[in-house]
Amino acid sequence: FVDRVEVVDALTVKFVLKEAVSFFPALVALDPPYFPISPEAWPEDEVKDVLIPPCIGPYKVTKHTRDVELVLEANPDYYGTPPKTKTVVVKFLKDAPTMRMAIEKGEIDIAWRTLMPADIKDIKDRGELPVIEVPGGYIRYLIIRTDRPPFDDVRLRQAVAAAVDRKAIADRVFLGTVEPLYSMVPIGMWSHIDAFKDKYGERGLELAKDLLREAGYSEENKLKFDLWYTPTHYGDTEKDVAAVLKESLEETGMMEVTLKSAEWATFAAEYIKAGTMPIFLLGWYPDYIDPDDYTSPFVAVEPGHYGLGTFYYNSELMDVLRDARTKLTIEERTSLYEEVQRLFAEEVPHIPLFQGKLCAVVRPEVKGVVLDATMLFRYYLVYRE
Repeated sequence: FVDRVEVVDALTVKFVLKEAVSFFPALVALDPPYFPISPEAWPEDEVKDVLIPPCIGPYKVTKHTRDVELVLEANPDYYGTPPKTKTVVVKFLKDAPTMRMAIEKGEIDIAWRTLMPADIKDIKDRGELPVIEVPGGYIRYLIIRTDRPPFDDVRLRQAVAAAVDRKAIADRVFLGTVEPLYSMVPIGMWSHIDAFKDKYGERGLELAKDLLREAGYSEENKLKFDLWYTPTHYGDTEKDVAAVLKESLEETGMMEVTLKSAEWATFAAEYIKAGTMPIFLLGWYPDYIDPDDYTSPFVAVEPGHYGLGTFYYNSELMDVLRDARTKLTIEERTSLYEEVQRLFAEEVPHIPLFQGKLCAVVRPEVKGVVLDATMLFRYYLVYRE
């Protein structure tokens, strides 16, 4: 989007865009992959091979051991209000049971991303530890490889979309702590419509059977495919989500699903580079709060582009997305994103499954924890009473 960046004065940086981008303020404000640094503070010849960048925020990183801990210390050069806690230690625990044990024993002060749904329910029922829960902006979905058999046949993608039992996932796996989702644009965000529910119903099992028969499948000649998931990257519930999906698809009597899994490094490399997994589970955490972030990344920018694993290119859809990006009013953009959602439901390069809630368990003496749809944890507000 950016053509060039101009330094106006000591306090002002000017971004000159290649074209109008209506959500650019949100992109700059929320978790950008860049930030302005004075060349006097960090000379160019010192940039090479630096793993921890210079700090301009309320904290600076003083220690980082991958998958073990991250130590943050108050930044003495921060221009704003100093953080309420001088030192924050972020521990990376191996699994949800370990996290629950640590918060209950007082070994950690905050349990954040991600406890098991049963643990959250039990902790809430006990009432000994405060549980902070808010609607979340993260979503879970299936990605379908659209350019290779068997799912290059849109009828088969539509059959999977119709047969998925979202309510079973929400109730049986997550105990009601997530909401069934019928669009890639999350519930509560402007322009959201239940596009998949409008086309397939809450669950269209008979429609799925009709589509499979139309494509030449039957109880004797089943559609057979592998469904992939990664077992720990999205928490300890992934195997159960995959199992419920397999059950709901096989309920058609005309699909035979084999579950396969790989740890995240292998899994991500597979769908980004090799692209051989026909259908697989993924999740999305927002980069910026705008419908564009839940739509544009999931479409190939040109034929052959991986499109987050879908390899799905649609020139008509790309035109609508570009138009939506340049419109300046929500009213103009809403109708365009509604059109995008309906196209997604028709073409089915991906299938939205559920939308999560954000949940943190804290020790009673810990205050200042704020959760919201941005998914950013504001360490600088946290303090011990």
